[in-house]
Amino acid sequence: MKLLTLILATFRELFSKATLYVLLGISTLIMLGTLASVSAEYTDEGVILKAFGNPVSPPTPVEEIETLVFGMQTGLAKGLFFGIMLFGVFATASVIPDSLEKGTVDLYLSKPLARWELLLGKYLGAVAVMLAVIVYFIGGIWLGFGLRTGVWNIQFLLSSFTMTFMFGCIFSIVLLLGVLFRNATIPIIGSFLYLMFIDNLLDSREEILFLFSESKIYRGILDGLYYILPQIAGMQRSLADQILHKSMEWKPFVQAFLSSSAIFIFSAWIMRRKDF
Repeated sequence: MKLLTLILATFRELFSKATLYVLLGISTLIMLGTLASVSAEYTDEGVILKAFGNPVSPPTPVEEIETLVFGMQTGLAKGLFFGIMLFGVFATASVIPDSLEKGTVDLYLSKPLARWELLLGKYLGAVAVMLAVIVYFIGGIWLGFGLRTGVWNIQFLLSSFTMTFMFGCIFSIVLLLGVLFRNATIPIIGSFLYLMFIDNLLDSREEILFLFSESKIYRGILDGLYYILPQIAGMQRSLADQILHKSMEWKPFVQAFLSSSAIFIFSAWIMRRKDF
């Protein structure tokens, strides 16, 4: 019950911030843009997909139109993924340092609440907010595609839960940096660098980073970092497979869950040792 109360309080706290409404506003504009721009014309020769009224496919048999729509949704999800993650981090990163400010943390710790419970409540509250935002966003686009093309790709709708899981993995890094530095700037910059550069470099370390040295120690460190930190790039590939109705690779998700859990436990250990 204490944890649920904390999650709900965090949910209300984040929804009182203007940043989240900016994210919802942008999401709504993209949803309306999708609804207005994508359409399908059914002719005797087949179905013609259109974007902004212009054909983007030749007349295609009805049974093959799903494949084209799945491809369009996959491209859209890839394009929007980084925006959703980065803006989500920007909108929620302050929740940890705000709760650790003098006075606020004293109030929390004066209650029968363990420090790890405080962190877990804040973490789950932030992830719950992003679940609501992502389901609203992806659900709206899914509805737009369904109404305008007649193709209802349930896997695209379910990808909203996959994206939320991936956000939770990224937010574990935000949590750790928030506990360490007690401000929102470093967690935002750190998670942006990880998402945009570090994760991709580690994912392609054999093709790029290994070229700089043949040292076993150097390559061992890179391999260690790759397996310790959440494998976002690997999960992104599986996200595309999910939308395309292909077999998903679950290994990156298992690794990311274990990695994020370890980062949370480490954050809770640091929190326990801090003197408030």
